[in-house]
Amino acid sequence: MSSESQSRETTKWSLMFRNLSWTDRILPFTIILSIIIGVLVSEYSKDARKYFDSSTSATFVGVSIPLVIGMIVMMLPPLCRVEWEMLWTYVRKPEIKKPIIYSLILNWLVCPFLMFGLSWLVLFKEPEYREGVIMIGMARCIAMVITWNQIAGGDNTLCVVLVIINSVLQMILYAPYQIFFCYVITGGSYSNVSALYSDVAKSVGVFLGIPIGAGFLIRFISFSIFGKEVFINKILPFINPWGFIGFHFTIIVIFLGNGHNFLQHIGSAFLCFVPLALYFLIAWFGTFFLMRVLTRTRKSFDNIDSEDSNGCNCEKEKLLQDDVYGKNTCDANYAITMTQCFTTASNNFELSLAVAVSLYGNGSKQAIAATFGPLLEVPILLCLAILSRYFEHKFIWSHKPGVSPR
Repeated sequence: MSSESQSRETTKWSLMFRNLSWTDRILPFTIILSIIIGVLVSEYSKDARKYFDSSTSATFVGVSIPLVIGMIVMMLPPLCRVEWEMLWTYVRKPEIKKPIIYSLILNWLVCPFLMFGLSWLVLFKEPEYREGVIMIGMARCIAMVITWNQIAGGDNTLCVVLVIINSVLQMILYAPYQIFFCYVITGGSYSNVSALYSDVAKSVGVFLGIPIGAGFLIRFISFSIFGKEVFINKILPFINPWGFIGFHFTIIVIFLGNGHNFLQHIGSAFLCFVPLALYFLIAWFGTFFLMRVLTRTRKSFDNIDSEDSNGCNCEKEKLLQDDVYGKNTCDANYAITMTQCFTTASNNFELSLAVAVSLYGNGSKQAIAATFGPLLEVPILLCLAILSRYFEHKFIWSHKPGVSPR
């Protein structure tokens, strides 16, 4: 690599870190610390663990109350930043229709079958663990995806729109998918469909309905009392840190409640980690490159200095560099691509765990497998969120008019 290329590479990493807030910069270290605290307390303090384990503590929709509180607090700041007053106008934009269609296909046709195939490939001799992992793949994320999308610099409004759509479809499709993947294909039978629908509806209502309602009310009550300018400049800066606090509290609670089970079943954990890790990586990178191909409009740059560059809105100086990628797909939109990547790769571990406990019991292998989801999703998707900031400078992107930029 030439000195000039090395200099540009250093500049890319420098730009990536400058674009991150101080909280995002320390996030990998604080998450690792939160995981360590949760696991240690879970293993060595049974009295503390019982207050956070859903099998021994007070629960709401099958999940421990501290976890419910943490998830709601974590989601609130990004939902307060959503321009709800412009949401209908945003959804009606022609350029938003395709991302929604792509998301529906990826989330409800591709991803459940991907997790199903990976689970059978690795856990063909472990039917109970296999069912638990499959249940994670069917539950589309409605909570932590908003945090990952925010760290990566994705389109916040599009993310919320996709989360709402996935939530509605989750209430309709999760029960049939559960029966199809876990019973019909394998030759089993299941009759308590109404209970399954009830569990899904309650989980979605709590983990999405409450924070969306609170974010909507906070924004519009603040607008009516203080005005938009005061809300943006005074109130939002007060609300924003609570997302950081709620996120770390949620991680501590997850590992505090499940860390002991994880250590007790560490052999099974590593077995279940294989399909889960493959799923997160294949779903994210597959969506990344697929979206760059699907959203491209510019295919050649024979005359990059011309006024008419076939509609290309890219940074022209980047087209002359040898160490950047995606010169033939530069019209791909970074914010929308990141949103698609994280909505595809993320999963609703709260729902899968609640349903597994409800159907099979807290000590079942299905429930144990469901607890492994967040243990692996948190570190992998955090790394992908940071990597996406590097890709922002390594690839050529275009922010098309009318689409919310990063």
